[in-house]
Amino acid sequence: MKRATAVVDRLLVVGLGVALLGAGAFALAWYFDLPLAVRTLSRFDRDTIAGLPAQDWWEAALAGTAIVGAIGAIALIIGNLSPRRTGTMQIYAEESLAIRVDLGALARGIAADLASFPEVESSRGRAIDDRGTATLAVTVSASPAIDIDAFTRTVEKKAAFVAESVEGGAVALRIQMHVNAAVPSK
Repeated sequence: MKRATAVVDRLLVVGLGVALLGAGAFALAWYFDLPLAVRTLSRFDRDTIAGLPAQDWWEAALAGTAIVGAIGAIALIIGNLSPRRTGTMQIYAEESLAIRVDLGALARGIAADLASFPEVESSRGRAIDDRGTATLAVTVSASPAIDIDAFTRTVEKKAAFVAESVEGGAVALRIQMHVNAAVPSK
């Protein structure tokens, strides 16, 4: 998820949460006849509020609210589902020379190397943008008999290789391991 999308999502959730908590607290205050709630509600004319749907502008306001809500919802869906892929990273630049590293190829290469580790059944890698940080995301599927300590040492060597390959660029390496269920012996 991109940083801007995460901020918008969190602001919307906090705003909606505060509004719902406030409405719930006011409803409870009204239910228990607290003077502030009773005074506030007594200021409203019930006949005027009940007659709002009969006003000429009501349908236009309702349609406008539905359109704005639908556009906002579609924008949030697109923002949350947009591909987080990242391309290349520039590691060196001069006036007539620029060297870039293809992060997707680097992630696939690390996945291919890890696939040859004993007890690893499959591995796949891709480069993503995780909150503004280029990340090599590698997913490994392994058998329960894998030597976790040896695998961890191998991954640490791969992380050092990535740091060396991008010459100090801001690239993270994330390894996600799925250990398959043990097959019961017959």
